[in-house]
Amino acid sequence: MRHLLLLAACGFLAACSSSHEEGHGHAHEEDAHDHGHGHEAEDERPAVVVTTYADGLELFMEYPALVVGQPSALVAHFTDARNPEGFVAVTKGRVIATLRYADGSEERFVAEELLRDGIFKPVVTPGKPGAATLTLELQGPQVTGSVPAGSVTVHASAGAAIAAAPPEATGESTVPYLKEQQWKTTFATAPVEQRLLRDGIRANGELRPVAGKAAELAAPVAGRVVVPASVPHLGMRVRRGDRLFSIVPIETGGRDRAGLDLAAAQARAELGLAEREVRRAEELLAVQAIPEKQLDAARVAENVARARLQAAERQLSLYRSAQGGGGRGGGSASFELRAPLDGVVSFADVMPGAIVEPGQLLVSVVDTDRLWLEARVFESDAPRVQQSPGATFTVAGIGRDFVVDETEGTRVAVGAVVDPATRTVPVIFELPNPGGMLKPGMFAKVRLLTGEGSEVLAIPAAAVVDDRGRPTVYVMEGGESFFERKVELGARDGGWVEVRAGLREGERVVSRGAYELKLANASGAIPEHGHQH
Repeated sequence: MRHLLLLAACGFLAACSSSHEEGHGHAHEEDAHDHGHGHEAEDERPAVVVTTYADGLELFMEYPALVVGQPSALVAHFTDARNPEGFVAVTKGRVIATLRYADGSEERFVAEELLRDGIFKPVVTPGKPGAATLTLELQGPQVTGSVPAGSVTVHASAGAAIAAAPPEATGESTVPYLKEQQWKTTFATAPVEQRLLRDGIRANGELRPVAGKAAELAAPVAGRVVVPASVPHLGMRVRRGDRLFSIVPIETGGRDRAGLDLAAAQARAELGLAEREVRRAEELLAVQAIPEKQLDAARVAENVARARLQAAERQLSLYRSAQGGGGRGGGSASFELRAPLDGVVSFADVMPGAIVEPGQLLVSVVDTDRLWLEARVFESDAPRVQQSPGATFTVAGIGRDFVVDETEGTRVAVGAVVDPATRTVPVIFELPNPGGMLKPGMFAKVRLLTGEGSEVLAIPAAAVVDDRGRPTVYVMEGGESFFERKVELGARDGGWVEVRAGLREGERVVSRGAYELKLANASGAIPEHGHQH
């Protein structure tokens, strides 16, 4: 939205002079001395101040009223306003100022380089009087754009310019905040505009992996960890099937493969002996040479020996079954643990050569390309979210609102049972996570959408600061002047809030850095003498 503010008058000059005395204005006294043409000094002419937006640029400019044959230095502050996270100064390029008269003729004036970061100073010396339009074109690698500076009048003399100036404007007291301050902080402005805000219900939530998109790898047997290449570590990206590490089984008693072979042989011999003892006891019992309980004892010993042999053979089978039978033929068997899915390692406790126990958790892998947002809605609000079309949410440490709607994610499920402990119902949304900015386990403040909503006057929620319990915004009067405005707020939707009273459509408010502006004003951190050009 293009927003144009033009102030040109003797009254404004008086106000400008007053602000110089208070230490907040721009000083242009040296401009007249820099160009020795013998004409009236620039500071005798009314000052013109312009703040306008176009092509992703903010132009804040001050210059003396245009007079035929007299140089007017345009102190043009160019700000790259494309970044929603904060405006920045333009630091490269050149500026062409074009005066286009009503008869179609043009005069062009060029500033080939910056005066300093963010500031260009083309000098305009009009060749004839009359009505014209002034346009500044920025050319450079950082940003290129053309910014109309509005309709102007080239006066025949400085006296005519003074006579044509409107009376001094009176209104709200302003708060100065210089461009140099804005560029050094996170700062941005936004227009007050009509937006569609939807009704919603607030809830707490948590980000979780999508069902089936998280897995844990635990040691299947007691063994020694062998890492083939890089050790799995936190944050490591893996592909499904990647070999992460192996476990060479060992018996918990400390025996190796040879020890297990010996144990199996011993168990086999013990079983043979026990079987012979049972047969001998059966023969003796048949001739009543021993009591029956002696035969029972022999049979119990046989069963114990058989169980020991089975256990020893199972241990050997682990080696022989590893790697599809790679343990056969006397080789060292091992279990390969591979990534079960594409994702990132979220837990790792792998040390080459370490001895691990069966069931010990070693690695967790989670796919973070998509996540679930689980919001917990109080049971009284549950009926209103059964058909919720989406949600917005924020997480700590990330200064932006995330949206889940028909274009960014989907509703997965609404719980059918109320949690008896919290009296809440879960509502789950699935959403993309480009760049992995969001992390599973993050706590979220959620707003679940419930209806169609309506078009209302709205501003970014970040523009609102608290002033002794009353919501307040800073409205831009000019590029470096703002005034406080108390507002009445309404519905919120994501990062936007309805304004019921206090602002008009088209005004611009400080959308980022409002709190810093408030602190700078309260602490008197405005430079004592402004900035000189």
